[in-house]
Amino acid sequence: MQKTVSIKRNLFHNSLLLLSNLLFPFISFSYASRVLGPEAFGKIQFILVFAQYFVLLAAIGIPIYGVREIAKIRNDKTQISRTVSELVLLNGFSSLLLFFIYLGTLFVVPRFQEDIQLYLLGGLLVISAFSNLDWYYNGMEQFRFLSMRSISIKALSLVALFILVKTKEDLLTYFGVVIFSILANHLWNLWGIRNIISLRFNELKIKRHLPALLTLLGTSVSISIYSVVDTLLLGFLADDTSVGLYTAALKINKITIPVLIALGTVLIPRITQSLESNDKTQVNNLINKSFAFTCLIGVPISFGLFLFAREFILSISGYEFANAVLTMKISAPLALIIGIAHIFGFQLLIPAGYERKYLWATLVGMGLSIGLNLLLIGSLKDKGAAIATLSSEIVVTAIAGYFAYKLIRFKIEWRLLVKAIVTCFLFIPIAYGVRSISENEIICLLIAIPFSALVYFSIQSRVFKNPLLGEAYVFAKNKGWIPAIFIKKQTQNNL
Repeated sequence: MQKTVSIKRNLFHNSLLLLSNLLFPFISFSYASRVLGPEAFGKIQFILVFAQYFVLLAAIGIPIYGVREIAKIRNDKTQISRTVSELVLLNGFSSLLLFFIYLGTLFVVPRFQEDIQLYLLGGLLVISAFSNLDWYYNGMEQFRFLSMRSISIKALSLVALFILVKTKEDLLTYFGVVIFSILANHLWNLWGIRNIISLRFNELKIKRHLPALLTLLGTSVSISIYSVVDTLLLGFLADDTSVGLYTAALKINKITIPVLIALGTVLIPRITQSLESNDKTQVNNLINKSFAFTCLIGVPISFGLFLFAREFILSISGYEFANAVLTMKISAPLALIIGIAHIFGFQLLIPAGYERKYLWATLVGMGLSIGLNLLLIGSLKDKGAAIATLSSEIVVTAIAGYFAYKLIRFKIEWRLLVKAIVTCFLFIPIAYGVRSISENEIICLLIAIPFSALVYFSIQSRVFKNPLLGEAYVFAKNKGWIPAIFIKKQTQNNL
């Protein structure tokens, strides 16, 4: 029987994974955007998004579906081997099919001929899509494996980036490093299951997965369309420079999203099991923990990204990206909105089997995104794409929330969101004060971030008595991580 690992241990390992997904891309993005400049960096991002769209189609919803199915049968090794074999085989066929379609598209569309070498390199992502087995490790709650793998490969890729990419002429080399970082994860996945899963290709029942997968494929496609159509349309209707500016703003804003969904990702297998056993109390408790975490972290992140957009853009990407400041301000709320959407969609509707309802939400978002992008990109370029993306995410979150409330009947502590927003208004005088001290963007951030965090968490803990911070304090005290003198002071304050 599969040993159940504690949520706190899973959260710790998943936090390491997310820290690597936050820190390493932040460093590599800052370095690459400065070395390559907006136009070259935008070109690579367009090619990467184009290839990853085919990867998404090849996945046919398995990354979402696989987590749910593995979580249901995690204690039955025979069933796990059968299910993994069926999904890998199905994904292998779809990857091969989409790879040929990808190649055909490259040689039919004239726009791709100029950079055909880069597009062919991107094709490696499509043909290897079947080997992305993160869904298995997530369903089995093997977050330690995922975190160790990610940190090792990202560290190696970062070293390669610094050694090999020195000028704008190293465009192909930079893309090669990016491709390596993705393929290495896939190969490590296959190596990791060699002694755990007995892959077999006889007596399989692939058809049983198709109804749910087709629905989730529709959901994934619609999400991807309103997520990547902005970049694709910018490339076609505007220019590579607009793509570069937009990517810089969105990367900084979205780089924190993995942190916001950290707890939710860990809880998905538990929520699935609780829904299977009809334990509504446990579902409500788990969802509120996830929502409390999203509000506690997501609100200050969004506020901070908006207030200090200029400092973030200039210190990370340089003055060549100064025109991306307004784009970043427009899209600053994305982190919080996507974090809440993740709760309604991936933590509630899909584990409960209501993937079709989430499909409707994403289809509406897709239609709105395409319409607004076509309407706004021509005149506003990257700013118009930012408006379209923000509007689409708000609509998807609202519709998913409506269906989740209607079908699952849970209660959320919305006052936590209000308290977080009220606290963050104190960031405004901090921003003005820091800018009066120094005009250097890096110095401003080094002062503002820790000071804002100190003020925010102090008020959340002392004034609003945030339950998560209380739990964190008790956990740290029991582990002996807090010096005795601070425990004594805390006890005196409570008296």
